[in-house]
Amino acid sequence: MDTDAERQGLQWQVGVWDRISQLYLREVDPRFATVVENVLRRGDFKPGQRVLDLGTGTGSVAIGAAGLVGPTGKVSGVDISPDMLALTRRRVVKSGHTNIDLREGRAEQLPGGDGTFDVLLASLSLMYVIDRAAAAREVRRVDQLLSAAGRHGN
Repeated sequence: MDTDAERQGLQWQVGVWDRISQLYLREVDPRFATVVENVLRRGDFKPGQRVLDLGTGTGSVAIGAAGLVGPTGKVSGVDISPDMLALTRRRVVKSGHTNIDLREGRAEQLPGGDGTFDVLLASLSLMYVIDRAAAAREVRRVDQLLSAAGRHGN
């Protein structure tokens, strides 16, 4: 992170998401159930794919994707909020899915090597990214299709 202002902005965002994690699950998730369904439908998942759910929040998209990629697939959920991730870990255990990995992180510094993921989802999260240019570079780097296109000059 380059500036104190960016660090303070991130710290503020993390604090907000940590404070509202339970409220979000209880009040917001039900209102966005249709959004989650549409994101999952558009994902065009195949068994065995590797999926990144950026800004996983309460894990609704990650849990849905885990069922669609099956036991040979893998879903990585990334979020800046430790409280959201703790809530999501509990939901993942209840779901019975064993193919979900949750990590604390930012869009500007995504976990994983170049071309790590077959599908990248960012439902209701990119609008909160502080450095959108850095996030775009990271998305391109870790997404298998976009990363390959970059290597071929496309």
